[in-house]
Amino acid sequence: MIRFTFFSAPGVKTAADLKGGVVGVSTFGSESDATVTLALKKLGLTRDEVTLKELGGGMRRIEAVQSGEIKATSVNEPVTSLARERGLNPIVDLVPEQIPWLFTGIVVKQDSLAHRRDVLTRFLKAAIEGNYLALSDEKRAKEVLGRETRITDARILDISYNDFKQQSPLDAQPSRAGAENVLAQFRAGERMNVDDHVDTSILDELKQAGFLAALQRKYGK
Repeated sequence: MIRFTFFSAPGVKTAADLKGGVVGVSTFGSESDATVTLALKKLGLTRDEVTLKELGGGMRRIEAVQSGEIKATSVNEPVTSLARERGLNPIVDLVPEQIPWLFTGIVVKQDSLAHRRDVLTRFLKAAIEGNYLALSDEKRAKEVLGRETRITDARILDISYNDFKQQSPLDAQPSRAGAENVLAQFRAGERMNVDDHVDTSILDELKQAGFLAALQRKYGK
């Protein structure tokens, strides 16, 4: 599900206030970029009615909103909580919409599914068990999260971990509806076939082999 909120400067309350202004994204084609498109649509605006600017990370973007460099941006946790604390206006909150989405995935060449299937299977098994471990051992997960992201603030670490729990599918199963929504961003008006881009056959095999059931018993999930 989409976990982004579109924040504007305190003085930007309506679509009319935003129209013609500069909107920040991390990079073009990123999640922040895609969610800006969705937020603008909620306001009755299109990308052509604002100027999009690449600005990097979420903190950089909310600071740009505060300084007046840009009029709005789309961020997720833990930056969402910081943006609220700083008085930015959540002009469009996409979180309650529960919009299916894919934020991450394992991308391989189609040829690898056939010729390196054993390697991919082992990789997926490790990744899925890591997910089970992270969701069942909060202390260990936070230690790894803090080390890898260099987060030292315990409150921010709590927010980040809770957000991970909200959006991480336990068995790494991609949402078909989420994939459809992502693909819809690439070619306006052209329906793309999810099956040409998403292959769950290895996950299906792991389920049939009892691997997922064994993890559920092992981790009590």
